[in-house]
Amino acid sequence: MSETPSIAVALEGGLVIAVVLQGWPATLPEPRVVVVDYDTQDADDVDITRFPIGDGTAEAVCYSEAPVIYERVADALSPNVVLAALAKSDDLTA
Repeated sequence: MSETPSIAVALEGGLVIAVVLQGWPATLPEPRVVVVDYDTQDADDVDITRFPIGDGTAEAVCYSEAPVIYERVADALSPNVVLAALAKSDDLTA
C-alpha cells in the first residue's frame, strides 16, 4: 500500500518560500501550484491580476510556485514530520 502524498507550504513574512511534496507518486505529474494573495495594498498595478469570480471581479497578486520533492532535496522540510507534530498537539487539546 502506498503512502498518502503530503504537501507543505512554507511561508515567511506572508510570502511562500517553498512548496514541498512528500510521497508523491512518480507516475503522477507534479501539481501546478498557484499563490493568490488578495492583499494588494502595496502592490504595483502591473503585479495585480484581475479575474472573474462569482458575479464580480477579484484582484490579487498571483504567481505560480514550483513544488520540490522532499525525497530529492537535502535539508528540506518534511510534510509528514509536520503532520505528526500537529497530530501530537491535537492530542493535547482533546
